[in-house]
Amino acid sequence: MSDALIKYITAVSAALFVVVAGSGIAMFFGVGEHLVKEMHEWLAVVFAIAVGLHLVRNWKGMVTYFRKRTIAVPAALVAVAAVAFIVPAALNGHEGPMPGLFQSLEQAKLDDLARVLKLPSDGIANVLEQSGFVVGSTDLSLSEIAEDSGRAPKEALMTVLNARR
Repeated sequence: MSDALIKYITAVSAALFVVVAGSGIAMFFGVGEHLVKEMHEWLAVVFAIAVGLHLVRNWKGMVTYFRKRTIAVPAALVAVAAVAFIVPAALNGHEGPMPGLFQSLEQAKLDDLARVLKLPSDGIANVLEQSGFVVGSTDLSLSEIAEDSGRAPKEALMTVLNARR
């Protein structure tokens, strides 16, 4: 391994971790997904390579984890967590609760959404109109309003949720 690689691999791994974790959290909450998704995926691949090189560089320490079985419990917990996400998604054919929640909110009529968010429905309508959406009635769903406005339902939902802050 080159001297530069040996010198910087831990710092590179740490920097990539911060970026991949930050963009992953942003995507989880539906913030700027269209901005960071591709970057997140590619840098996650680079991060995996960097961590692999970091492990090669520090292999003696890893052997100690295996010898003392220190890695057994964390590895088992990670495996159980992975299975807990993968199996239900595979059985139900969907990717978890968040997309379903967002889809339900997007399909809710403004009056119903207002009760859930504890906001006045006319206030939600005003926020949407100020952002360029065409709101014919508070009896319409965010999806219908977005479609009538030529925009994405997720954009309408994020407009409402950001206004709630």
